[in-house]
Amino acid sequence: MSRGTTVSKEKRIAALVPNVLGFSPGQRVRIEFWENFLKDAGWKIEYFQFEDESLHEVLYQQGRSLTKLTRLLGCYGKHFSQALSKFASDIIFIYREASLIGPALSERLIARQKIPIVYDIDDPVFLPYKSPVNGWASLLKFPKKTHKLFQLSTQIIAINNLIGDYAANFNEHVTIIPNCVDAEKYKPVESEKKAGQKEVKMVWIGSHSTMQNLVEIAAPIKKLQAENACPLLIIGAGNSNLDGVDVEMRQWSSETEVGDLQEGDIGLLPVNDLEWNNWKFFYKTIQYMAVGLPVVARKIGSNEEVIENGVNGFVVESEREWFDKISLLIKNPEMRRKMGENARKTVLEKYSVTSQMPRMVEIFEKVLRQSQNKN
Repeated sequence: MSRGTTVSKEKRIAALVPNVLGFSPGQRVRIEFWENFLKDAGWKIEYFQFEDESLHEVLYQQGRSLTKLTRLLGCYGKHFSQALSKFASDIIFIYREASLIGPALSERLIARQKIPIVYDIDDPVFLPYKSPVNGWASLLKFPKKTHKLFQLSTQIIAINNLIGDYAANFNEHVTIIPNCVDAEKYKPVESEKKAGQKEVKMVWIGSHSTMQNLVEIAAPIKKLQAENACPLLIIGAGNSNLDGVDVEMRQWSSETEVGDLQEGDIGLLPVNDLEWNNWKFFYKTIQYMAVGLPVVARKIGSNEEVIENGVNGFVVESEREWFDKISLLIKNPEMRRKMGENARKTVLEKYSVTSQMPRMVEIFEKVLRQSQNKN
């Protein structure tokens, strides 16, 4: 090595995540998505997953409670042992919770290592929640341990203002980083491809567990379809409980998702009345908007932050409003076009990789600088 040559020190993140990689939608669009941008900035991530493959194999199936409990406790023991050992990292990153079950014991042990903690929270995990598959597991969740995680963290990243304001009651160091999309991938289809299309296609994307949200607006959809040529494309749910509704079902895949969304003309986002949903950031809202679709969404959670009513979409509450606003868009192609353009513009300005990823990387850089200045 020649004189004067310097070697930059590798910056390391120990990422504690609840699920196996590539599975959880939230985890995928947070730290797993961020990894490439952190890598470009000189960071290396080592993942520490609470869930292992044997637990993942059974956890989301119906029944098998004893097997699930045994494997959960096994993963907890492994996780606790990791918390007792020294992490070879500059920053400890925690997504949602360091442990799927139990109180904040491992979190306290981790904090004793005096390594700065960056805590990312994208769901209201501080609220009690009963899983439709594993209701018994709610007894093991200890949701209020999130308050301790807030207090132990050097920096909190919150997905929206609602959760950010809540976290600020425990720790003033909160930055809002919403979910974002790659606007070069999620983009409108060329208008010529839809020029000869006579019908107006509504689209909804979701999973089997969120299908109940769509059932909430079955009645206005039936009425709309009785008066208009407006089929409903459902992406990802696997089956439909919408008797009497003209539905086309598509399996979700990362390879076809964008193309499927681009076929739509109006994005739908119904949400039911769970307390949990009042705090949510709905990723599908910005997916629709990124491909240039006006969105009709329930007036709940961060939809009011994302959607400017009457400009890039509509926020609605009653069945009558669902019918009226979708009907208005069906009958006014110029309104759909203009609102779709505004929706795309909103994403480019506030919810794109270009607008948000530099801010995310700077959080880690800032925490590292602060830590180095203390030493």
